[in-house]
Parts: sequence; C-alpha cells; structure tokens
Amino acid sequence: MGSTSLWQAEIHGQNPPLVTDPVTGTLETAVAVIGAGITGTATALWLARAGIHVRVLEARSIAAGASGRNGGFIASGTTASYANVIQRYGREQARRFWAFTVRNHEMLKEFIDEMEQGGWSCSYRRNGTLKLALNEPELEQVMQSASLLNEDGWEVQVVDRNDLPPRLRKSYYGGTYYPANGEFDPARFVTGLAWLAQQAGAVFHCESNVTGISAHEDGILLQTPGGTIHARTLVLATNAWLPELGALLETNWLSSCIFPTRGQIIATEPVKEQLFPTPCSADEGYQYWRQLADGRLVVGGWRNRSFDTELQTYDETPNDGVQQHLDAFVHTTLNLPHVNITNRWAGIMGFTSDSLPLIGRLPGVPGCFIVGGYSGHGNAFAIHAAKLVSELVQGKMNPDMELFDPARFDRGL
Repeated sequence: MGSTSLWQAEIHGQNPPLVTDPVTGTLETAVAVIGAGITGTATALWLARAGIHVRVLEARSIAAGASGRNGGFIASGTTASYANVIQRYGREQARRFWAFTVRNHEMLKEFIDEMEQGGWSCSYRRNGTLKLALNEPELEQVMQSASLLNEDGWEVQVVDRNDLPPRLRKSYYGGTYYPANGEFDPARFVTGLAWLAQQAGAVFHCESNVTGISAHEDGILLQTPGGTIHARTLVLATNAWLPELGALLETNWLSSCIFPTRGQIIATEPVKEQLFPTPCSADEGYQYWRQLADGRLVVGGWRNRSFDTELQTYDETPNDGVQQHLDAFVHTTLNLPHVNITNRWAGIMGFTSDSLPLIGRLPGVPGCFIVGGYSGHGNAFAIHAAKLVSELVQGKMNPDMELFDPARFDRGL
C-alpha cells in the first residue's frame, strides 16, 4: 500500500521549476549519483559547484524516501547518547563525531538561506530541542551526557520536571535543552537542494530505477528500463536501500551492516494551545514530537513497542501495532481526546550495527563511493557527509574520512 507523508502531500504541485526526465537512450557523465534524497541531492550540488558534470538517478521522485518522510528534526550527535559514544569510542572520537554534525547544521543553514533568497521556504526554525527522560535511569543518562557536552564546549541546559511543558510533566521526569538544534520541512528542503544543484548544472533523472551496475576499466555502466548511463565515477546514496544496490555489485556484505528499519509518524489537525515551544524527544529517541507553526502536531516513533514488525522491512505502510501508541500519546498522554489525526505515514531508515554512517570508497569496486546508514539521524549528518564524499570523488583527502570508512565493515569490526 505505501503511504504519503504530510510534507510530500503539501509540496505536491508547488515544486520549483525542476527538470527530472527519466533516462532514455545512452548517456555519459563524469559522476553518477544513485538516490535523490537529502544525500544524493546534496552530493550533486557539491559536485556541480566544483565544476563536475553529475547525473542523479532516482527510482521514484525527489525526496520520495525517508528524506521526505522524517519528523523534520535537525539535531546534533549520533543516535547513541554522548556518554555512550564516549564509552565506546573515547572522548576525542566522540568530540569529532559531535563536531561533524554541528558543522552539518551550519552547512544546512547556509543552503536554507540561499533557498529563501530565491523565494523557497523550508519552514526552518532554530528554537532548540528538548531531550526528555521517560524514567529515572534515563534521566541520569541524559544528565550525564549534558554534563560531558558542556565540559567539551557545547551548550546544553538542564530542565527540571516542574519546568517542562505542563502536559508533559506527568509522563516525563525532566530532561535537557539543546539550544543549537532546529526543525524544518524535510521534503521542501531536499527539493530546494535539487533546485540549487540543477542551477549549478546537475541533471536529475527520476522514475529511473537502476536495474544493473557493471564496472569496467573505463568506468561504470548503469542500466535502467529506459536506457544506460556511462560514468567515470559512481556514488551510491540510497541509505536503507544501499544493500539492494550492493547486491548488484556483489558487495553482499552491505546487507550484514545496514538494516532497513521502518519509522512511523502521524499528524493532527491544528491545536490552538501552544503545547511545547520546541521539538521534543524521549525514550532514547524512540519517541519524538513537535508542534508546527500552525498548531498541528507531528508525532513519531514508538517502534521499540513493535520491533518484530519494524525491522528488516521496506514497506512504507503504517501498521496498527505502532500507530495505536502514536494515537495514545496525543489522546491520552497530552489529554487531547478530541483532536483528529489527519495524516499517517511511514518511512524506511538505514541503521548500521555501530550507529555510524558509511562514507567513502566502496571496498572492492573501483570508482565507486558509498554514503548512508545514518541510523535515524540523516538530517544531522547528510549535508556534511555529502560534502565529504564529494571531496573524496575529487581526490581530496579529509581527516574525517577515517571516522566513517566503509572498510571497517568489509574487514570486520
């Protein structure tokens, strides 16, 4: 059945003047990028502005996948807490991961400013986010991470339970406020990236599912139902669908380190009361919600209440096992029993076994690069990741490449 997100439904018919004709005949390009989500469009933009001819192939449409279906949070850091990242990787490595995502937000904001100057809004707001604790143990962990982040120079503020938004105080134990975080309309942002990339010379081909990939001495040949593209270099940027492309290249090990995982979201009719001034998350990120400028609530997560149905799936259809929890948050937790649910949708994320993305050369395939596996934090990583992979494509060295080298999985963790 599938589903359509609130963002995708509202942008329909409002797109800037984009040309996205399917592949026909035989075409050439310096770099081919597969995937027109946030990563693929940003990679095309970085490459095109460097003077490199690039074509983007997308099986569906721009922002059709998780890039156009997520909750619209722009938060720093990885899926794991800062304290846990330090425990696993050490203090210096943890600082580098966090700094990478901080720079990502700066780059994202620069692109948003460009879009707005051109008349394209992404409903961007930088009001920070609240990270709440569902119980006492989580509160201890949240506080520990806040203390460590403050020590390392990033501002985080403690929020007592009595200072939480009134409708949240009964269910949550307090938390922390991250003033540098933000929110936006993800589908409009990705569409805006494609618009900027096209202005820079990138070419987009939607409805062009890649059915075959073969590497040759003079480059890589991509097959689609309508034709072929010969590229000197290939960038795989399909996140959860990376194992599917890996199978075409006989890099089957990707399926053992990137796992498609479904996330579900609902949206409500407008609520006049301002329930919370900033986006919120809780339960180690398994719960998240925000209130849009017009009063509508966007509530997502709770997949940890139904792991059996949400892991290892590419089905973008919401199911009752999770949807009942999203409804209950609105009707019971927030005590808004008469507020109607207007939209229900799902998206597929790409999670990795170490919660870090893969950015760099695809081992065993000359001229091929891979970027994805954001583990639910695509908006925190993708713009900077796209810049990093675009630099690697150009033969430039970057010290951050060691942080996310895909070879760590090919050779075993």
